Amino acid sequence: MRNISKLILLGLFSVCIVACEKGGENPDDNKDPGKGPVIGNGNGVDNTLHMAFKTPDWERKIDCTHLDLNPIGLNDSTSYVSATSASTNETFYFSFPKDSSAMVKPSNIKKYQIVVTGDNKRPFEFSQKLPVTAGVQNKLISTEGLTSSSYNEVVEIKYTGVKGNYAQFQVKCRYSMNMYEASNESNKKLVTGTFHFKVKTTRL
Repeated sequence: MRNISKLILLGLFSVCIVACEKGGENPDDNKDPGKGPVIGNGNGVDNTLHMAFKTPDWERKIDCTHLDLNPIGLNDSTSYVSATSASTNETFYFSFPKDSSAMVKPSNIKKYQIVVTGDNKRPFEFSQKLPVTAGVQNKLISTEGLTSSSYNEVVEIKYTGVKGNYAQFQVKCRYSMNMYEASNESNKKLVTGTFHFKVKTTRL
């Protein structure tokens, strides 16, 4: 009987180890906000995955629930993601640390520079272009700056699990940027908004 009991306990122990190992590799198991490190407090940015903008002429909130982009390397320390919304024709560029160890530093929670559209070079810079108003071809382009009216503020970074060779995070930001019409630089607009994206970094 003792031998049988030992075999049963050994079997249960093995099942627990397998379950834990599988849980560590499945990003769906890390959807609980209580799992993994979180830095920042969200500062009122919506918990839904989204990209939102507001110009003097129009505003939209784009659902990013199913947006799952692989990182593109910029340099030894920085990656970025970019996508264009089919519904609004808005395009964003968001850069972030390439390595997971750099992603979870508490010092990341602060304001960063807005850059010219597509000119991201350092972690947590943000840029975008979008139509002057809904349905038109003329685009607004972001301009470089880090001032009271030009910034990308990282307010929360949350580790959510792993996927293949990547560590996955969710990043919440709020931003304000000065933009101008590409075909008429005198037409300037202040654009504000928030975003909450899934991003991937190299696992260390």
